[in-house]
Amino acid sequence: MRYLLIILTTCVGLMLGCNSKNNSKTEVVTSEEIIAEKQHSNSEPQEYIEEANHLKYEPSETLYFSHAFIYKFTDEDNSKEFWLYHNPKNGQLLYVPEDEMIDYVISDPDGNYYFFGNDGHGNDVVDAQLVEWVANPEFYDENETYPISDQYVKLIPTGKKKVLNEYSKIDGKEIISEGYKWEFTKMNGEQFTFITNIIPVNFYQVYGFNKLEGDISLPYSSLDFVGVFGKNQTITEFISGKTKVELLSYEFNPYFVEAANYQYVEQLPNGDWVEKSLPLLKPKK
Repeated sequence: MRYLLIILTTCVGLMLGCNSKNNSKTEVVTSEEIIAEKQHSNSEPQEYIEEANHLKYEPSETLYFSHAFIYKFTDEDNSKEFWLYHNPKNGQLLYVPEDEMIDYVISDPDGNYYFFGNDGHGNDVVDAQLVEWVANPEFYDENETYPISDQYVKLIPTGKKKVLNEYSKIDGKEIISEGYKWEFTKMNGEQFTFITNIIPVNFYQVYGFNKLEGDISLPYSSLDFVGVFGKNQTITEFISGKTKVELLSYEFNPYFVEAANYQYVEQLPNGDWVEKSLPLLKPKK
């Protein structure tokens, strides 16, 4: 399997906000140099877990993501993979956009999205946005049975099931998805979706990446089924016409981020900006 160790350059600075691009940013990619190549080894996955557990990091300086969602998005014009790194212990998700100003975006289960990047003046900084419906109970009915049909669309179980690849397991158990057909009452067309509730993630955090202010979004920006599927229902496949989004793998694939190298600032009610400790990092002992 592929394992990535990301070490980012140090800087301090001000708020993200400049639209100009800066090509001076440096990123060094190792893996301790790629511990193993995905699906080209005969070793058991557990061996990789044991080996990677020897990697040391300081939680007051470094963020750790142990797993990766590997998606593939296809339409009539494009075919592209995108990765979301996941820490199942604290629920954080990491997305690395193709953007010269923003290195990555990290989401927490409370709906906070932290933008790590360059302010256009050579300073590495962190800014944040809140997507309230990701966690606010006022926007989500825990007692509802999901998925939800209404007068416009019915979600009908197809009876079909899919198993993710051999590297995708939770506590040694296969990740099994169930299929649903979308039937529209006011328009033509069909859609199909496979979902699973086995992966421990608030999937509304994934939808939240497509609701951020600015230019950052997932390659398929219409991935947003808030109020249709539940928070614990991970989309493993979605088909609509020639558009397809498919989860290829959910696998152990470590990613480390040197978050302490970035300055986190918040704006006060009077408009001033003040530096604070990054909430994602643990306090130093």
